[in-house]
Amino acid sequence: MANVTDIIKRHGVLGSLIGINAAVFLCVGLSVLFSKFGAGISLAPYFALPDSFSAFLRCPWTLLSYMFTHIQPLHILFNMLWLAWFGGLLLELISPRKLLGLYLGGGLAGGLLYLCVASAFHFSGGMLMGASASVLSIMAAAAVLMPNYTFHLFFIGDVKLKYIAIIMIVLAFIGLGGGNSGGEIAHLGGAAFGLVAAFIPGYLRGGKKTEREIKPKRVSRVISVMERHRKDAEELDRLLDKIRVSGYDSLTTQERRNLRELSQRIK
Repeated sequence: MANVTDIIKRHGVLGSLIGINAAVFLCVGLSVLFSKFGAGISLAPYFALPDSFSAFLRCPWTLLSYMFTHIQPLHILFNMLWLAWFGGLLLELISPRKLLGLYLGGGLAGGLLYLCVASAFHFSGGMLMGASASVLSIMAAAAVLMPNYTFHLFFIGDVKLKYIAIIMIVLAFIGLGGGNSGGEIAHLGGAAFGLVAAFIPGYLRGGKKTEREIKPKRVSRVISVMERHRKDAEELDRLLDKIRVSGYDSLTTQERRNLRELSQRIK
């Protein structure tokens, strides 16, 4: 997968979203940590989405703040990695404004679905927090717009984007009966928003490029690299043949410099 730092530098909207998540994580996470030692109060209840409409009406801003709130390091790490990878990929097709709409819309859809289900079935899902619903919205939209785009996953190999999205949605359904059922409900709401947005004619489609326009560029870069390596190998063989026939001293100053550079590149 692409380098996360490069993706953030190229796309300001991703840098902003990741920056907000990081800032809220430091603020809320430190308050939770200090509160455990009796130093201050935890800010998590003021940022996380509650599991009932009555509690939500007392803090309606949490429908927005929850999708930027994490208190566990691994939670924010994986969410931000997925956001950078899939968001950076999707920005090849759509505008930053539409990507932001997917993030916020997926988060709102996930939060509202969580509130509705929790209120209808009177279950205590606890406080909802995290960008997972927003990230799944972006992932689902990307899977519709470029289903055959291939990622190379560690220990697994090449996997098409559509299969990654399907697996994540299936895992969310399986997790409905587990200890994080409230979170999985929100995940499904976010994924549903991304799917619907991607299928609306003209909403996300018709952007800067198409999936077919992205792949040839990736392939052409691979071909150019392979061609360069082929030419390097041919030049190195020529120089080594000259050394075998006439000795190293027969090389000119430029040929000796080329030999050193070629040896380093091939290594």
